[in-house]
Amino acid sequence: HYDPFKLTEDDQGRLHGRGSADMKSGLVALAISLIEIKEAGLLKQGSIRFMATAGEEVTSNGAALLHEKGYMDDIDALLITEPSQDGIVYTHKGTMDIQVTSKGKSSHSSMPELGFNAINPLVDFIHYLNKEYNKVDASSELLGTPTMNSTIINGGDQVNSIPEYAESLFNMRTIPQFDNKKFEELFNRIKEKIEKESNGDITVNPYVNRDPVYTTGDNSFLKLAKSLGDEYFNRNLEVTSSTATTDASYLMKDKNEDFSFVMYGPGETGQAHQVDEYVYKDVYLTFIDLYIQLLTEHLNQSK
Repeated sequence: HYDPFKLTEDDQGRLHGRGSADMKSGLVALAISLIEIKEAGLLKQGSIRFMATAGEEVTSNGAALLHEKGYMDDIDALLITEPSQDGIVYTHKGTMDIQVTSKGKSSHSSMPELGFNAINPLVDFIHYLNKEYNKVDASSELLGTPTMNSTIINGGDQVNSIPEYAESLFNMRTIPQFDNKKFEELFNRIKEKIEKESNGDITVNPYVNRDPVYTTGDNSFLKLAKSLGDEYFNRNLEVTSSTATTDASYLMKDKNEDFSFVMYGPGETGQAHQVDEYVYKDVYLTFIDLYIQLLTEHLNQSK
């Protein structure tokens, strides 16, 4: 009902447009709050680093580069403004995408003995992988269980040719108790099994690899965010975890569980990636004021 590339306000005070909730409103609210802090001279000590990144929905290449270049080395608290107005997040699952490819040899389907069907080892791979993963018994009190799904499968060119190539893509959501490394180890064990049993040529390629973010949430930054959120929105906000993944997976690679991490921003989580995506205008504007107070109070009171 609304042009995704034009900001449109409806009669209920909602701002529609692609990314309005996830997470352009959070990004711009943070930027405006920093301008206000600077112009009003509200920051008495410390500094705030604004890090806008590219590629967060896929590989987090922007965040990975910022981490690599040392932009997180001197940071003692991280605020990510993903849509989470109903609850303050301090820990979230990791994510992992793995491409599994199978190489064979093409031949006419009437002479299959002259080729090697790439689909067959891939089918066996998926079968054994599911069988082994069903034995996994790992969970987190905060994050729940890990998940694994084969979401895309492709192979073959035409019906009367033996396919020389097949692939499947898998998406995992990881937890500290069964993290990205354990998934990669699982996939490689199945690869070795299939190649030994069927002489297949299997490649395992983890092309998206973002670790889970786990903190205790026991820090003054989160407590201040919770206090201000309760005050500004007149509610008792839940302090919680998220199944989604953020750039914190890269930005916090060298941080321990005591690090101050908060994910709190305008927009409801369920609005992400939706047709007619929206954020409430009053919520968006309120977050600007909240960020101004959160950032300045945290730094001005720090010793």
